[in-house]
Amino acid sequence: MLFYDLMNYNYPENKNYFKINPALTEWIQTKPLKIKKFSSDISTQQNFIKKYQKIFKFLPFVKAVYVSNSVSFKSVHENSDIDLFFILENNRLHIWRLFVKLVFKILKIEWNHQKNKFCTGFWITQQASDLYPISIFPIDLYLAYWIAHLQPIYGSNQEEIQRIYQENFWIKQIIPAYNWQNQNIINIEPIIGENWIKKILEKIFWRNFLNFVIWKIWKQKMLKQKKQLWKAWENIIISDNMLKFFAPDIRKIVYLKYKTLKPHFIQPKQHKNWKIKKASFPEQESLF
Repeated sequence: MLFYDLMNYNYPENKNYFKINPALTEWIQTKPLKIKKFSSDISTQQNFIKKYQKIFKFLPFVKAVYVSNSVSFKSVHENSDIDLFFILENNRLHIWRLFVKLVFKILKIEWNHQKNKFCTGFWITQQASDLYPISIFPIDLYLAYWIAHLQPIYGSNQEEIQRIYQENFWIKQIIPAYNWQNQNIINIEPIIGENWIKKILEKIFWRNFLNFVIWKIWKQKMLKQKKQLWKAWENIIISDNMLKFFAPDIRKIVYLKYKTLKPHFIQPKQHKNWKIKKASFPEQESLF
């Protein structure tokens, strides 16, 4: 359970499912187990999610919503929020992110330094569903486990829920037993379908023009803010198809902890049926 020790997270109930590829642990030094600092009781967060889960059926161009981070790992503290990961329709990212955030503010369910509220820090479009291009070199343990632990709470249809798992099949190189269909960690069944209000709004706002205008206006302001926050929030992403604001981004911290345990990297065994991806940064040599 290397990753959970690095994060000081509670161990998952199904340990066999989340075991790391043995090829990545061959030379790791033995470490004493740490006392876990997080509670596995997410009943408060579960009740909050179930209370507001149905609103996603009304939100136009929202294709899928997942719970991520501490709640999906069942490792929460008394001030934990509920991190959400959104997949929106292509060419609708910016206008409908603002729309969703407005609805959340009206309902007073968006995190504002308050516990047990929704934090909306990660948004992508359908075409950005493969997250391998944003993985850190040479191995992104955190991203792989983050994807494996994503818990769907809404999907416009079953295919949209499956999209994120199918596009990120590369995590099997790190977690060989990965099978998203076997996991419902937070014991919440996703709501499937679209309300008639949602369908009407999508027909009214089907053109791309408004999204383009909002992106042009908002882009310069956000890029300027990103530059100011770069040292603190190095992995902020602002683009046409992805908005990632989760801070701090702890993936490098996890990697550095892993590196101190394992100074030499080796090539994991590759199954002939695995979907192998190449890194998007040609100057870097991918571990995979």
